[in-house]
Amino acid sequence: MATITYTAADVDAAPNATVVRGKLGEAATTGDALYLNSDGRFYKADSAAAATAKARGILVGGQQGTSYPAGMDVDVCVYGRVLGYSGMTPGGSVFVTSAGALDQTAPAAVGTFTWELGWAFSPTVVFVAPQNNEPTAN
Repeated sequence: MATITYTAADVDAAPNATVVRGKLGEAATTGDALYLNSDGRFYKADSAAAATAKARGILVGGQQGTSYPAGMDVDVCVYGRVLGYSGMTPGGSVFVTSAGALDQTAPAAVGTFTWELGWAFSPTVVFVAPQNNEPTAN
């Protein structure tokens, strides 16, 4: 798999995207895929477990900079276009892989879970539209 790349300072939600404010449960960086934990905080999504694979959005900003500590309030795009990525194939699915990373190839290793966070709107834009069913075990 080739992880989708981005420069954190360039990642931002498009004007019509749906963005929510939430608290981080761990340190994260702008551009990371996040899931909402049962404690009400956002953590980096990871395909290693069904619960952590269920990304709900992408971290698009906060109060300052691009790196945020646990406990900080941040903005998460939960639906719509997120700008600032590179090298994607338009129309292709975007999947959660490891520690907040995204890829256009679904994880296939035994013990991982497949979760589609959205699709590539263009080579540089992810359209966040999380799947509604449960992650698929590999």
